[in-house]
Amino acid sequence: MYAARLQRPTPYVDKTVYTGWNALCVSAYLDAARVLGLQNPKHFALRSLDRILADGWHAESGLVHVLAYSDPKAEYRKVPGVLDDYAFTVVACLDAYETTSDLSYFNFAKRIADAMVKRFFDSVSGGFFDTPTPAAGEKALGVLGSHRKPFQDSPTPAGNSVAAIALLRLYAYTNDTSLRDQAEQTIEVLAGVAAQYGIFAATYGIAAVHFSQPHTQIVVIGKNEIADRLYAAAITPYSAGQSVLKMANNEAVPQNLPPALAETIPQIPAVKQGKTVAVVCSGFNCQPPISDPDELARSMKTLFRRAS
Repeated sequence: MYAARLQRPTPYVDKTVYTGWNALCVSAYLDAARVLGLQNPKHFALRSLDRILADGWHAESGLVHVLAYSDPKAEYRKVPGVLDDYAFTVVACLDAYETTSDLSYFNFAKRIADAMVKRFFDSVSGGFFDTPTPAAGEKALGVLGSHRKPFQDSPTPAGNSVAAIALLRLYAYTNDTSLRDQAEQTIEVLAGVAAQYGIFAATYGIAAVHFSQPHTQIVVIGKNEIADRLYAAAITPYSAGQSVLKMANNEAVPQNLPPALAETIPQIPAVKQGKTVAVVCSGFNCQPPISDPDELARSMKTLFRRAS
């Protein structure tokens, strides 16, 4: 059968490099790298994200929809990014930050999220439109001129649901209530129809869990075997709204941390003394530092039981 198939014409494969779909793959690769402890997927994902940020993001004009066309001879056209491109890229940047503790990825996430709100958010009724309003003199291509608020996961996660998740994750790092308010408005505007979509509203359900549960950050500080064991204990349980950061003692300084953590983590005596610890922060309140991996596992189990 394989020999017979080789004689048939090869179906067309679209090898266009799309910003949003690549960002989804970046997040998937980073998840796999974190859970399985694999370095190659991590490096590939970060290289891919770096390409998106270098070639696809411009502070003035925002994200582009297409990074490269499959036909190298095709004339490149700068197509403005749609909601999915922005939402997926913000999430990918946050995933990269939590993987590397490199604050530049967090800063990119915040800037791209700000641009997403400016271009797509409906400040009157809530929620996000899928395309920006064309500037004066511009004409949208085909059906892109029709605004809609994507909600159904088909086949990729819905832009509005992912945008709400992105804003809530940023809120957890910044304590910027405007981000939570915009996420809440997005969740509320779609609440009345969510049940009609069944499994195709799965991402909306995840967004609702992010909104309803306290956010939690576990910051592991140190660079030795105990730090590795603390990190393993921190990433083992899953909970929506949970993030884990790992950094060396000399990196736990305000300029390497997002606003909500910069006020607390560097001031902890154990951190100042260079000890290897994990700090669990939930709802902008931090618990005393923990140096025993088993104690950390018990503490997180208790915390998540209360949240549920």
